[in-house]
Amino acid sequence: MGEPVYRAGQIKKWVYQNFAADYNEMSDLPLSLRRKLVDETRLHSLEIVQRSSGRDDTMKVLFNCADGNTLESALMYYGSDGEKERRTVCVSTQAGCGIGCPFCATGQQGYERNLTPGEIIDQVLYFARYLQDQKGNKDKEERVSNVVFMGMGEPLANYNNLLQTIRTLNSPDCFMLGARSMTISTSGLVPQIKRLAGEKLQVGLAVSLHAADNALRNRLVPINRKYPLEELIPACREYSRLTGRRLSFEYILFNGINDSLDQAKALAGLIRGFNCHVNLIPANKTGDPTYKPPSKSEVLAFEDELKKLHVNVTLRLSRGQDIDAGCGQLRGRYLGGTGEMPVKHQDRNE
Repeated sequence: MGEPVYRAGQIKKWVYQNFAADYNEMSDLPLSLRRKLVDETRLHSLEIVQRSSGRDDTMKVLFNCADGNTLESALMYYGSDGEKERRTVCVSTQAGCGIGCPFCATGQQGYERNLTPGEIIDQVLYFARYLQDQKGNKDKEERVSNVVFMGMGEPLANYNNLLQTIRTLNSPDCFMLGARSMTISTSGLVPQIKRLAGEKLQVGLAVSLHAADNALRNRLVPINRKYPLEELIPACREYSRLTGRRLSFEYILFNGINDSLDQAKALAGLIRGFNCHVNLIPANKTGDPTYKPPSKSEVLAFEDELKKLHVNVTLRLSRGQDIDAGCGQLRGRYLGGTGEMPVKHQDRNE
């Protein structure tokens, strides 16, 4: 546009630090430039379709991309009075997903395409603006404290765009979020795990395990047929060794499928001997009776068995169940033509 280079820096600050929603907010830009930007470019790549809030303050948002594809994001609060509260944004990296896990709503919707870095970052910026607006009502700081790439899609299947996103969010000239405050979740793409280990990033890595033997994991996480546990676990060990970071294993408990004490013992044996942590997650309640959560006593028994076997384990609470905040559920209703939201908690202002 023939503008001085420093104008780009001004715009970058407005986007990533002031969370501008419109070019006209950029008051230190000449009016003529603002008009030109409005006419010739698009500041943000996503438009909100629906938003809902749950009893636990979890917020789920459905966005529309310029090409009509839809994606989901969520804002979750962790912590309690007297503790440092975390405001975690869970973002999508793909429209749909090609992994096909049978218990996941997104996995049943199929794969559409990779999201661009702008579309991934825009999800974070939306909630950053939301929290900034909330700050006026509270004394404490309201800012995105963590980003997890655990929404729709397989992040490592969109590798290059994922890395650009992380570097932009981490940059001191942009969003300024610490790399240790970001976590990538993967179903187990072994070549990309090995590649990520060499990137010298301090991001966390969480592997969706869900089973300790190949037969069961083939059923729950179909990518296991391509990258079985004999390849995945050594890659995880190497990642932990090269990065010095503790790796997390996500283990969703399904009633009568992977929740027996024998399976807890198999899990402990599989991951014994390296720096890792297990996040134990009771399944979200969905309309599919095949993949329902175990009883509370069964969940606690599984956790206790892992602790007896000296496994570092944390029992995670499922959030946003009253608004169907599980990955792909809101999008599934929208694609199904109902567009329905849980009426009790629907945000009528959106």
